[in-house]
Amino acid sequence: MSLISDAEETSRDRKRNHITRVIDSKGFNYKICAASSIGLFAASYGLLATNGILPALAFVYWDKDTTLLHETNINVATLAGSITGATFFGYLGDKYGRTKPYKVGLIILIVTTIQAALSSTGVGGSLSIDATLLTWRFFMGIGIGAIFPLSAIIASEWASVQSRARMLATVTVMQPVAQLCAYLVCFFVLLGLDRWFGFQHSSSQGQASDAPVVDRLWRWVIGAGAFVAVVPIFCLFDSPDPGRYTLDVRDKGDQAVEDTNKHFGLRNISIEQPGERENVVLVDQTLPRQFSWKDMRQCFLVQGKWRYLAGTSLCWAAVDFSFCCLGMNNERILAHMFAAKSSTLAEARNQDSDHAQNYPIIFETIRRNLVRSILTISITSVIGGLVLIKIINNIPRRKAFAWSLFFSACALATSGVVFFLTIRTVFRPIAIGFYAFCELLFGIGPNALAFIIPAEIFPTRYRCFCFGISAASGKLGALTAQAILPSLYFGGVHVYEPNSNGFGWVFIMCSIVMVFGSLFAWAWIPDVQYCTTDHSWRFPSIPLEGLSDKERPTETNIHVNGNVNGGVGGSVNGNVHGNVNGNGDIQAGGQRRALGENVVGMRRKIKDKLWGVTRWFRK
Repeated sequence: MSLISDAEETSRDRKRNHITRVIDSKGFNYKICAASSIGLFAASYGLLATNGILPALAFVYWDKDTTLLHETNINVATLAGSITGATFFGYLGDKYGRTKPYKVGLIILIVTTIQAALSSTGVGGSLSIDATLLTWRFFMGIGIGAIFPLSAIIASEWASVQSRARMLATVTVMQPVAQLCAYLVCFFVLLGLDRWFGFQHSSSQGQASDAPVVDRLWRWVIGAGAFVAVVPIFCLFDSPDPGRYTLDVRDKGDQAVEDTNKHFGLRNISIEQPGERENVVLVDQTLPRQFSWKDMRQCFLVQGKWRYLAGTSLCWAAVDFSFCCLGMNNERILAHMFAAKSSTLAEARNQDSDHAQNYPIIFETIRRNLVRSILTISITSVIGGLVLIKIINNIPRRKAFAWSLFFSACALATSGVVFFLTIRTVFRPIAIGFYAFCELLFGIGPNALAFIIPAEIFPTRYRCFCFGISAASGKLGALTAQAILPSLYFGGVHVYEPNSNGFGWVFIMCSIVMVFGSLFAWAWIPDVQYCTTDHSWRFPSIPLEGLSDKERPTETNIHVNGNVNGGVGGSVNGNVHGNVNGNGDIQAGGQRRALGENVVGMRRKIKDKLWGVTRWFRK
């Protein structure tokens, strides 16, 4: 990574400097954060709401079926759509802009959510509820997958360098918040139906007469997600694409400057700042053709970005595989943990969210599942996400990601052992506590950082596409978990049988997967922050431009123990030794060469780890 002298500054460089100065001077961008956060909330709500409503679907439509085929198909269809949406809309986000594909993804989510909630068997069974629901859940998954890369990239590119990590952490915490809200909506709809129809105390025993009331539950819960997805569309109604994208991908510098100024309400702001000395402005080089074989080879093979993509993809796959094993269909795991030692098969099935044959049982089954999930999964995950928002600027994210994967693996392995030892004793609350602790660790580390890091480390022209591939890999890991779990037998006993210890082995299996994820994080994911030597416990983020070799790495806009004077109306406190002014000029004296050497050393270290992951054990 070479440093560019002032005499080699181009017109595009000056416009990029101006855009970064404006963005960095404004701090936390609440409008963009709200638009991205609510969008991801709507997507996560649609993805995870099925955990609460599958018992109602089974009671109404599959009351004679004791297999797991129907609920597995629903989850697999949604995840398959998410893989398609994340990849395709990741490409669209880089090719045609960030904002418009994001709105299209939200519209797809709204329409398909409503259609899924209106799925029907027709008159006299003229339609198949399975085919109708699976079709709309697949297309709903496309909308869900589209929102993941676009919400992250919009937040990342509009964020100032000092608030980027906290904005992304705020966006990603919407995943556990959405899960919690889905459970709460289901709980209150359940109470409302009980108030209207009194079915908790009903003596009705006929499934045919009970089904119309229970059928309302899942439709209300699923349909509620459509209303939330409308909000981001209005938040971004008049918002342009980020200036970084417009400049470095579309090569429209004047429009990029104008859009950035307009977004922040600035008028008549000159690119030239007072006190700047005259620089020789060279003619801008032609930008490489996006998605051409030559440019992709240069970016991913020559510059080695394929390692970053492989690292984020494999780590996200490991995280989502484990999260899906423990998160989707979590009521079954909790039923095993909460079940009494003497539970019969019928009692375990009721606790395991299988359908019941009358109102009181289905009411109690759903209510019990919701309460358990809220207390052990949702609340702990939300707490973990809030903790990360607080400490995100005080931890080195790459190392935190790798270590959190490793610690989560240890916690999962311990949970598996505790499950074996306590599940049929009076000490089973210990197993429940370890399970909740694993969810807390997921919220603080792996689940959130797997979302944050891919939004930072890739070049602007491929940032959304690479994030989409990483997210799709995560969903592929989740789909794999959904596909294999129903077919697992341990000791000749199905994993979901009430007398099975299979979930202990599932915990251990997930811990092994997480260990591999930790190794990939150490080997193939680069640092995204500067290292400090002043013991301040703050690790300032490297600007997005500094994380790409071809995008002006010296324009850092960061200052340690001082200010960044962007000339747009503010100063930013930082923690990097040196003084980078608004023009991108480094006034660091002898530390200028040290900065370049540190960056080169970082790259060499990453390359070495490709073939020497065993060094991790010596660290």
